[in-house]
Formats: sequence, structure tokens, C-alpha cells
Amino acid sequence: MDFKEILKEADPFKGLNDKEIQGIAELGTAKKYSKGDVVFEENSEGNEFFIVISGCIAINKNVAGERKRTLSTMKPGELFGELSLFDSQPRSAEAEAMEDAEVMFFPNDKFRKLLKSNLVMAFIIQTRIIRILCQRLRTADEMLKEGIIWGVALDD
Repeated sequence: MDFKEILKEADPFKGLNDKEIQGIAELGTAKKYSKGDVVFEENSEGNEFFIVISGCIAINKNVAGERKRTLSTMKPGELFGELSLFDSQPRSAEAEAMEDAEVMFFPNDKFRKLLKSNLVMAFIIQTRIIRILCQRLRTADEMLKEGIIWGVALDD
């Protein structure tokens, strides 16, 4: 599989030139997961972020003890685990393969080093990631609003 083609279409990297995409592709490593496999657990240390190559990854949050709620699903070309790129906090949710899937992961330290070497590319990527995070925050706000309006308890 040509990871460069996947990266060209991935939201954070759209518009980058071939040389920039090549540099990003060289940092990534692909890994396959079977349905039900956990990519990372909530509260675990985050040292990398991911792009879905194939399949579907659920982002789950533990609520009311051991119950899980799916917050979103990531499809090919979508980014997840990106908060770890910006902070050193534990993972805020779990990522689980909803079906057989392949993801490409990028070590944060190496990716940050690449960004420091090309500030224009860094600006483009970080701006795109911020847009993704803003959309996710707006979606979470709507979910919270709907839960409040309808009086839905999180432990139902």
C-alpha cells in the first residue's frame, strides 16, 4: 500500500507537496488490528498519533464505571490520538477497531522535529489539526446539549 497517497488525502496533510508528504510518510509505521483490538486505552500515555489506513476505529469513553460510549468513528484518512501531539496528558478516550483495520502511527517526538524543520508546513498541519479539533469540540458540545435538553443520564 502506498502510504504517500493516503497521506495526501488525509485532512491534516492536504495541500502539502510531494517532498513534504514523503518526509511525513518516512516517519510513519503501519500496524494492523483485528475487530475488537484496542489501539490504546483511556488514561494511557500518549506518545504517538494515528491516521486510519483502512477499516474503522471507534473512539470510546468510559462512563458510569465500566460502560463505554462511542464518541466518534474514524475512517480511512482520518486522524486520531492527536491530543498527545500537543500535551503530555494521558489519553482522554480509548481507540478500538470496529472491524479489521490498519493504521499508520507517528511518534510525536519525531513528528515535532519534522515540524520544527519546516515552519510553513508546520503552520499548515497545525492549522488543519486545530480545525479538526474545533469541529470535534462543537460536536461534543452538541452531544452534551442534547443530553441536557432531553435529561439523558450518562449512566443509562
